[in-house]
Amino acid sequence: MNPGIIIIAAVVAGWLVQIFLTYRQSMAFNDDVRALRTSGTVSVGVGGNRYKGRRSFVAIAVDADGVVRDAITLGGLTTFARARPVPGLLDLKVSTLRGDRALADVSPSQRLAARQAADLYDAARTTVRADV
Repeated sequence: MNPGIIIIAAVVAGWLVQIFLTYRQSMAFNDDVRALRTSGTVSVGVGGNRYKGRRSFVAIAVDADGVVRDAITLGGLTTFARARPVPGLLDLKVSTLRGDRALADVSPSQRLAARQAADLYDAARTTVRADV
């Protein structure tokens, strides 16, 4: 068999495995986000740099008073990363997340993602109020 065909087949097989693992990772994160719905309204944000490998996704569950009741993050360099809790975001007001203040036990990329999730939460609430 031609060595070029073997190399191309190996690259395609590796690519297909990566697509499968990425799909499983996204489905697992979606299941974790869905579980947050019992704690309040859920908003998801992304922050960090895609090409430096410091990208984080943060999902927050906000109660009726605008306080974060639960938060998870997905971040890592591989498709084996799974959602983890973010205790540094619990019991904070959404207005605090929208600000620039540094938060304890929250990485810079998680901070950016939490800010975006808070902005999206506020935008959705404003849209719902305008429609009523």
